[in-house]
Order: sequence, then C-alpha cells, then structure tokens
Amino acid sequence: MPAAADSPFTSVRSTRAHEAIVEQLQSLILSGKLPAGSRLPSERAMMSEFNVSRPTVREALRVAESMGLISVRPGDPAGPKVLGTPSVGLSRLFDSLVQAGSAGGPDLLEVRIALDSAAAALAATQPPERLEQIAAILEQMRATGDVHAFAELDARFHELIATASGNRILQMVFEALDLPIRNLIESKLKSSLRQSRQSTLRHHGAILSAIQGGNAHQAARAARTHLRDFYSSALSPQEKFRIDSLM
Repeated sequence: MPAAADSPFTSVRSTRAHEAIVEQLQSLILSGKLPAGSRLPSERAMMSEFNVSRPTVREALRVAESMGLISVRPGDPAGPKVLGTPSVGLSRLFDSLVQAGSAGGPDLLEVRIALDSAAAALAATQPPERLEQIAAILEQMRATGDVHAFAELDARFHELIATASGNRILQMVFEALDLPIRNLIESKLKSSLRQSRQSTLRHHGAILSAIQGGNAHQAARAARTHLRDFYSSALSPQEKFRIDSLM
C-alpha cells in the first residue's frame, strides 16, 4: 500500500529497507520537519506508509533510538517520541572507542580543548543578548556553596558557550563528548583532580569577560588555559607537552 499523499515519508525497497527508513527519519528530524517532542506514527501506520514489514519498521526504530533521534516505549499508544539529539549516537561511538582502547582520556581532553576554544572564539562574535544566560550561570556558581551544584553549573557554563557559538555541529560534538569525558577523565583520573572553586571562577570570569568584550583570540586562549590548568595534575609530562602545544 503506497504512502498517503500528505505524508512526509516515501516507500522504500525491501532490501536493507530499515536503513532507508532511518535515513528518512534522520533527515526529517534534523531538518526540523519532525520537531523534538512530536510523535511518529504507530508501527502499523509506518508499515503502510513505508510499504514494509513490521520487523523492518522495528529494526529502523531500534537504530534511530540508538542514534538518539527517538525514544521508543513498547505499548505507548502515542507512538515513538522524537528527541532530535544525535549527539547521543556520537557519545556512544566515543565511548566505544575508549572501551576498545582506541582512544583515552588525553585524546578526549585534546579534542575538548580544541572545541572549547573554538566555541569561546565564536561566542565572542555574537550579540550581547546571546550571552546573558552564560553570565547568569556564572553568578549562580559564585552564589552556591554546594559542591555538586557547582559542578553541574560548571558543565552548564561550558555547554552554553558551545550553544552561543552558533555552530550546530560544534555544539553536537561538544554534547557528545560531555559524557565520555565525565566518565573517563573525571572519574578514572578523579584521584588526581582537585577542582579549585576560586580558580574555576577566576578562569570562567576571564573567559566570559573576553567573550563579552568581543575578543575572540583572548576568549579562545582563556578557554584553553582553564582546561589545561584544571587537568594538568592528571597528565604525564608527555601529555602535558602535547596539551601545551595547543596553547
């Protein structure tokens, strides 16, 4: 049975059909035609619209869920929920690389420094109204005395800078790296790390000041300096040399 005339989907061939369905879902979700929070049709409706079997639809949904595009709850009458967070799939890829021994904490840290510095530089080119949330988070960090709240606000500060960069791909990769970095660097190397509240506030203040002043070069350098100093005690001399080369 062909897809309905007003449907955003098109029928696919049976060979590797689930991949074609995933491609359509990915395209529609990332383009915003299927916005976050919306629902996909039921399995039966998708079988009809794509002109495929139920196992094919289920495999496509499984893959799309693993990519962070949707959330599937068996028996949910409303249908799969659109999440639109492909960074989840990237995060799992980074985790797999780490677990396989193909990448380690220092590798992730180097990428994180490159991303943070680029995000800070790009954020410095944005209008003041796009920076208000970053400034508000820094004020909350200064006001809280709770260690866990401080750590969460710290992560939020960097996340908002990535968002303020205006580069959606950079933001997605940043979000994807957040969990692997927390799991590997901030837990495996936890005994070597001692977050200094005053040092963090000083560094964050320098980053925000440079961004607000529109100084991209200074903002990037402040971001690199912050991460290097924070993780310095957990790095070997060779790893420190590599990090210093990014400065």
